[in-house]
Amino acid sequence: MLTPLSQADSQRLIALFKEVGYTETNLRSYLGSAELPSSQLRNQARLLDHTREATPLNALLRWFWLHIPQAEAASAPLFENWLLPLLVQCGLLRRDGDNLAPLAMLLPYDSFLVASDHPVAIERQESEMVLWPNPTSKFLSRFAVRRPSRATLDLGTGSGILSLGAARHSELVVATDLNPRAVAFTKFNASLNGVNCIEALVGDCFAPVAGRRFDLILSNPPFFITPETGYMFCENSMELDQLCRRLVKEAPAHLEEGGYMQMLCEWAQIEGQPWEDRIAEWLEGTGCDAWVMKGLTQNPTEYAQHRIRETAQDSSHDAELYQGYMSYYRKRGVQAIHDGLIVMRRRSAPNWVRIEEVPKTPTGDLGELVLSTFAAMDLVRAMENDEELLHARPRLSPHVRLEQICDQVDGHWHAQSLTLRLTSGFPFHMNIQPLVADFLATCDGSLTAEDAIHGFAALAQAPIETVRRECLAMLRKLIERGFILANPA
Repeated sequence: MLTPLSQADSQRLIALFKEVGYTETNLRSYLGSAELPSSQLRNQARLLDHTREATPLNALLRWFWLHIPQAEAASAPLFENWLLPLLVQCGLLRRDGDNLAPLAMLLPYDSFLVASDHPVAIERQESEMVLWPNPTSKFLSRFAVRRPSRATLDLGTGSGILSLGAARHSELVVATDLNPRAVAFTKFNASLNGVNCIEALVGDCFAPVAGRRFDLILSNPPFFITPETGYMFCENSMELDQLCRRLVKEAPAHLEEGGYMQMLCEWAQIEGQPWEDRIAEWLEGTGCDAWVMKGLTQNPTEYAQHRIRETAQDSSHDAELYQGYMSYYRKRGVQAIHDGLIVMRRRSAPNWVRIEEVPKTPTGDLGELVLSTFAAMDLVRAMENDEELLHARPRLSPHVRLEQICDQVDGHWHAQSLTLRLTSGFPFHMNIQPLVADFLATCDGSLTAEDAIHGFAALAQAPIETVRRECLAMLRKLIERGFILANPA
């Protein structure tokens, strides 16, 4: 177990790692890619060769990236005399004869230096291993709402990277985990990075924070849908996706009015039940507005193979494991497994739920995207009455672009299609007609929707009743999707 550092020692250590180039940006170029050593990738030889010279950076990489013991006598001359004793004192290194052996991995992430277990812990099947900053946690971090928070909860904290990020805009962050080793790593990482507002607690689900409420809850729980419970960081003992359902049901009691819960999860699609209905049931009666963004869908055969490859290093048992997985899914009628992000906001009013499949690779400020999407959904519902929307002043988002595709015919360009596209957030798009494009060009916030519609009806030489009905329906859809911002008159 690691011993948290003093503020002075943390500052010295962080400064040294940055000075020698142990940073996220530098390592990506220095190593050719920032991939971790892996027996599956078979990259150990390349990484060893790349770090063969006796330099401070290579010594740190061999300890804290490659997980290789090094002779103390050969390493000591590379550093100031305070470093190695400090690394031993805090538990990052231990003396093993004449060598110094690493006890943790150190990864630079988002200006932080994060300690975790090394990937060799999976090869050793260590059930309480603490995962390094991984793609799912990084993805959730990108979506995290970054408005000021009195108190934020990081449920299932792991190494604590969501807590570190949330500390930038939170007076207090409470980090919880069922795994005591994860809580210990989070405490160490908070001290290492000079973050003083993180309270780390051991316990299951919301039990450690009974009776407390938060402005923001972030959770990347152990959501794998597997018959195994070998690794605490990714697997749980509840049936199928019931842990995620439990968190959705229990979260509202721990949210302040207007507070957000953001959770990555997986859910099963059961024979005879649309996947949307399963998620909708989780959200019933929660007193929360919700936006469910479905991402990847896998059939059980693909999913089983993928999970076995991630968690079982010894391929000699693949057939047995695979049959166990498939028996588990077939008995429960699992037809597919979906992953996605659920965002909930507690609100004492008639609630709305938006469940959809979203495009991949969103861009821009995704925390702001969450806030603007909830605001847009509120606005659409506040303007369900046509008169209210007619008096609003629609304005195209600055992230909207109009794309035109032309074909060359008889020596001239002829327009074949017009596409309205968002360049930030999810890349939503829709095909529109030239007259509609002309109408949207007038939506700059200076005209009410009623004035813009009357102008469009005159241009199209169409009955005003028909144009009004179709334009209002289109405006509602464009507001909901983020193409249009509507300011009240």
